[in-house]
Amino acid sequence: MGFPLKSGFVGAAGHRLYYESVGDGRRGVLLCLHGGPGATHELLRPFTALAQFGYRVVLYDQYGCGRSQRPPNYRGMTIESLADEADAVRVSMHLGRCHLFGYSFGGALALQTILRHPRGYRSLTVGSGYASMKEMQAEVRRLVSRLRPGDRDTILRCERRGDLSNCRYVRAVSEFNRRHLSDLAVTPIDLLLAGQHFNPAVATALYGPDDLTSRTAGTMAGWDVRDQLGRIRVPTLITVGRHDSVPPRCARTIQRGIRGSRLVVFQKSGHDCVYKEQDRYLATVRDFLERVRG
Repeated sequence: MGFPLKSGFVGAAGHRLYYESVGDGRRGVLLCLHGGPGATHELLRPFTALAQFGYRVVLYDQYGCGRSQRPPNYRGMTIESLADEADAVRVSMHLGRCHLFGYSFGGALALQTILRHPRGYRSLTVGSGYASMKEMQAEVRRLVSRLRPGDRDTILRCERRGDLSNCRYVRAVSEFNRRHLSDLAVTPIDLLLAGQHFNPAVATALYGPDDLTSRTAGTMAGWDVRDQLGRIRVPTLITVGRHDSVPPRCARTIQRGIRGSRLVVFQKSGHDCVYKEQDRYLATVRDFLERVRG
């Protein structure tokens, strides 16, 4: 049995964006927002497996990312402009009122998108996302404080000095990532590709300098939609890894803010639950989408 597979470029919000679409959509359409910021659609390729159950899964590279158009500079890039772009993709591709999924930064972007364009979506899934930069950064600092003293002190000292290329800092961050990002013995090819195609200029524009504990210089420095979550009225699923680099406390904040939302914690995972517990993760999302249909 074949599944319709399309790829190409779509014009959205005045930009030329690369997309991939899998499935016929007879049971609905799932629009997926990748993380980073600055990563690519490749991060979310596992979700194309949902095409076998009748869903059309649409992935795209956000402005400045992957194969999509690059801006002359990144100074005007905001999460609000990327949210308008996401909805413009929905409109330009004639996806109708679809399901919305976002992972990591994409989870924050999904929240912003549905707050700005509430009529375009049937459901929302936030994977390892957050509703406040302040809260997310406080949680990251808490995780850093629980590292071995040598790693903790190295990270804090090097970030105070701006010495992010120090080999001891790199090793300490690698340990943080092993604990909270991913400890997979073999990195899936889609993660490798997303890493190879990562655009750090996008991350710098939105987050500021590439450190763990103090992302305060980008356009998202004061971003916080916690007090707006009650406006989200569509069925909502929230997922997070138990050891996630965007910790469960951030997920619980979203759950408390969105009435009737459901939270699922993946006990074996860090920020990699889409890959580490892939079968259960995709089954969880599929079950949620089926319940929305019913």
